[in-house]
Amino acid sequence: MMATDKLTYLVVENAPDVCEGIIRRMKNFDRWESLGYCVGVKETIEKIKTTKPHLLYLDWGLNGGSAYEILQEVQNLSGDNPYIIFNTGFQKDNPEIPQEIINKYKVDKYLVKPLWENLRIHLPQYLQEAEEKCLQPLKKESLVWLEDENKSKVLVDLRKLICICQHHTEPRKRNIFLANKEKEITVSLQWQKICDILAENNIDFFVTKNRYHLVAKDFIEKFEKPYVRLKGFTDFKIDVVKERIKDFEAWLTG
Repeated sequence: MMATDKLTYLVVENAPDVCEGIIRRMKNFDRWESLGYCVGVKETIEKIKTTKPHLLYLDWGLNGGSAYEILQEVQNLSGDNPYIIFNTGFQKDNPEIPQEIINKYKVDKYLVKPLWENLRIHLPQYLQEAEEKCLQPLKKESLVWLEDENKSKVLVDLRKLICICQHHTEPRKRNIFLANKEKEITVSLQWQKICDILAENNIDFFVTKNRYHLVAKDFIEKFEKPYVRLKGFTDFKIDVVKERIKDFEAWLTG
């Protein structure tokens, strides 16, 4: 993660005034970008899976269930886990909540409502801790220096890899598409070298067409046989060659 990268947060709360209050306070911190808010368990789980927020404001009582289901889902996620600020107004009625939340699910902060005085004093500290937690999983080997077509060295976070495609006019060049970059990075690496680098850094990828393109699992939105739709690309799809479709489906669901 580069120093200028945006970080995202999601508010999970069934009281609209609390949601608005949190979002209003977060606007004072330019690096943090809102993903909106959810009021129910099912929509929250789907939102977390698709957006992978860095910070989660999580209320106990929600439409269709409680925070337990969401925390369990977060534990089952592969990759990064968000910094969680848990809050509740039901602690007196449910004295078992702190023990479950703190010991079993290990949230980062446990707050009792009302939140506002606590956030007024401690929010900068919480956000600093959240940023540090985001950086912790960023192991050294996930950052690699690559040489682009201009012979410039570019630091690439492989965890942000969406796909790599053969350059449409230059047979010796490949285009690398990253979630944190507006423009692709063009390199002259051979395909085998690219695959070796990804494998060495534990990137889960699949070559959909030999020496033509590969995709990273984390950024696949859907598979409409034989085309792969990728997150962030509305008018772009990658085809899986016929002889690899069965293997691709097994990899995708594995």
